[in-house]
Amino acid sequence: MKVPLGLALLLGTGLTAGPQQPTFSSRVEAVRVDVLVTDRGKAVTGLRPEDFEVKDEGVLQEIDLVQLDRVPLNVVLGLDVSESVNGERLEHLQSAGTSLLRGLQKDDRAALLTFSHAVRLRQELTPDIALVQETLADVVPAGLTSLVDGTYGAIALSGSDLGRSLLIVFSDGVDTASFLSPDVVLQ
Repeated sequence: MKVPLGLALLLGTGLTAGPQQPTFSSRVEAVRVDVLVTDRGKAVTGLRPEDFEVKDEGVLQEIDLVQLDRVPLNVVLGLDVSESVNGERLEHLQSAGTSLLRGLQKDDRAALLTFSHAVRLRQELTPDIALVQETLADVVPAGLTSLVDGTYGAIALSGSDLGRSLLIVFSDGVDTASFLSPDVVLQ
């Protein structure tokens, strides 16, 4: 069969004329779910996959592995050192931070970020908890409170390393100087 040349070009052009949409795909090989099972305050050991039930949007999921691990913590303390926490308030905040640090285990790490009118990383994540405690004891309050900015900085720091992150912000709760909005930090 003979096809006129003009028609063949038109058909060829028609097949490639539209813009191509990129396609992306993804899949999840595994999801880690951390759980703590206790009986009268003591960890329950010896659990097997059949001892658990996990549902995703109502659909029962297959559990392949149950493993007893202690995953180290990366604790980031965000401490308000503005003028509004001077005196007894600061002592209470420091005491609470010290109590938390004393409860950490040998593989855990801690960091200290302070905020007033400025956000400062006083101690990066370190396994030297005593160093973080010393730094915590040496803070001097001054300036306004950038609670939202300090929280944002602590969130950014807490997600920067492997391990389970725990972020605790110690403040009197009154923001007077942040340039970020709370909505930005929540996102």
